[in-house]
Amino acid sequence: MANNSIININSLLNLTASLYRSDDENFILNSTLLSLMGKLKIIRSAVFLKIEKEKLFPAIIKGNLSVENIEFFDIEEFSNLNKESKYYHLKDIGVEYLIPVKDDEDFYALICLGKSFSAMELSDDEIDYVNLISKIAANSIRNARTLTSYKSAKMSVELRNQLLSTLFEVSKDFSQNFSAEKIIKTLALNLMGQLTVSRFAVIVIDENGNKNTIVNRFNDKFNSEFLEIISQAVFACKIEALSNYEEIKSISDKIKIMAVAPMIVQGTTRGMLVVGPKMNGSDFSDENLLFIEAIGNSAISALENERLFKEELEKKRIESELDIALEIQKNLLPDKSPELNSFKIHGISIPSRHVGGDLFDYIKLDPDRFLVAIADVSGKGIPASLIMANFQAALRVLAVSEIELEEMILKINDLLCHNTGADKFVTAFFCIFNDKTGDITYINAGHNPPILKRKTGEIEYLEHGGLILGFLEKPFKYKTGNTKMDSGDFLVLFTDGVTEAENHAKVDYGDLRLADLLISINDKSPEMIVDEIVQDVKKYQGSVHQSDDITLVVIGKE
Repeated sequence: MANNSIININSLLNLTASLYRSDDENFILNSTLLSLMGKLKIIRSAVFLKIEKEKLFPAIIKGNLSVENIEFFDIEEFSNLNKESKYYHLKDIGVEYLIPVKDDEDFYALICLGKSFSAMELSDDEIDYVNLISKIAANSIRNARTLTSYKSAKMSVELRNQLLSTLFEVSKDFSQNFSAEKIIKTLALNLMGQLTVSRFAVIVIDENGNKNTIVNRFNDKFNSEFLEIISQAVFACKIEALSNYEEIKSISDKIKIMAVAPMIVQGTTRGMLVVGPKMNGSDFSDENLLFIEAIGNSAISALENERLFKEELEKKRIESELDIALEIQKNLLPDKSPELNSFKIHGISIPSRHVGGDLFDYIKLDPDRFLVAIADVSGKGIPASLIMANFQAALRVLAVSEIELEEMILKINDLLCHNTGADKFVTAFFCIFNDKTGDITYINAGHNPPILKRKTGEIEYLEHGGLILGFLEKPFKYKTGNTKMDSGDFLVLFTDGVTEAENHAKVDYGDLRLADLLISINDKSPEMIVDEIVQDVKKYQGSVHQSDDITLVVIGKE
C-alpha cells in the first residue's frame, strides 16, 4: 500500500506535523475533514461532536448535507451504510460513510461523508487511508488536550512568577521602612494596588499570646471571640473556610470580612492579617490568597522574611514546572502492556532527574505484529525529554504508515538531523514481533545490544543494525537482523543507565553482571524480571545516586 496507494508519505507527514502542532480541536477536525474530502473527491460531509450523554451535534458541515442533532452511538471502525447497517437511516440526510475519531481512552468525534463524485464504493486503499487519517486525528486531539492542559499549568506557573516578581518589589519596599507606621502604609498601598482592597486590619500576637490590634480600617472593633477564632488559621484562606466560621458569621457579614492570613515569623504565628472586599466585588483567587499571606509575613518580619519567602516561592515554582514536565512525559510512555496471545511484555523507565531522555514504546502494526522500541537521547533533563517527545511522535506516525523498518528508521534519522544540534543524538533499538510465529525482525541503531535469554540457558546479543540516529544526515544502510523466540525464552531491552550504574568504587555494573543475572533467571514473568534487574542494580549502587536514566523492557514468550 505504501508504494501504490493514495497515501503520499510526505503529504501525510506534513498533515500529521500540522495537526500535532495545533491545540485547536476544531482546526484538527476541519483539516482532517478537508483532507478526506480532497483525497476521496467528496463534496458533502460533516463532523459530529458529543455534547450530551446521548446526543451528537454537527460542529462542522461541508456542502449540502441536511444534518441536525442525532442520537449518540459509538462505533469501533469505519462503516459503510449499506442496507445491513443499523445506521442505514442516516442515508436519508446524505451520509454514506461513518468514521469514528477515537482511541482506547476516549471518543472524540464522528465524521460523516457523502458520496464521492464517481458514486463508486471506496476502494480498500481508500478505506485504509480513511482509517489512518482518523487515527492521526485522534492522536492529534489527544495531543492537543495534553498541550492545552500544559498551557493551563504553564499559565498558573507564570501567574506565580508574576506574584514572585511583585513580592520581590514589595519586600524591597518593606526593607527600606523600619517604623510601624511606614510598614503599615506600605502594606495598605500594596493591598490597594494589587487587590483593590482598602479595608484591612493587623492584629499582632506577642510571646504570651496576647492579641493587639495595631491597625483597623473596618467600621467595627473585633471582640475576643472573633480574634481567637481567626488566630486558628494556619494559612491564608477565605473567612468561610475557618473551622468555627458559623460562630463569627454575623460579625463577618456585618463588617464584610473576606479573608484572613496568619503573619508568621520563623515558623511562629506572630500576627493576623484581616482583609475586606475588593472594590470591584470579585472573588479572591488562590493566587490572591497567596499574595495576602506573603505580604503579611513580609510586613511583620521585613527583610529577613522577604529573603526566606523568595527562596520558598522560587523552589515551588521550579518544582511546579518539573512536576508538569514529569506528568507530560509519563503520559507519553505506554500506560499498560499490549494484550498478546503468545508474548508477555513489561517496561519501566526511571529518570535520574524529574524528567529524562529515555523512551520505550509498543505499537500494534496489525493483528499479528507489534513494534517494540527503546531509545536513549544524549544528555539529561528537559532538553533530552523534548528530543524524546519529538522522536516518539515521528515513531508513532511512521510505524503505522506501512513502510519497511529500515526506511522508517532513516526518516527518523533525517528528522533528528534537521531538528537537533550536532551534539544531540539518539541510540535506539527497534524490533517487530510476530505474535503467531515468534519471529523477530530488528535493527539496532547504536544501542546497547538487547540480550535474548534462551530457555536452554544460552544468551544471544541482538547487534545487527548501524549508526546512532541524528549523527549523520548522509543516507546509509542498516543491517536488518532476524531471529525467533521459542516458549520460555525472554528478551531484555535496556539503556546504558543499567550497565553504567556505578558503585562507591566508581566501577560500572557492566554487561557481564547483567548477563550472569539473566542466566540465573528461569520461569519468571516479565514484571518479575524487570523488578529483579532493578533491585540488583540498586543493590550494586548502594547509596550512590543514580546518575543516568534507567529504562528496561522485557518480552517473554509464552
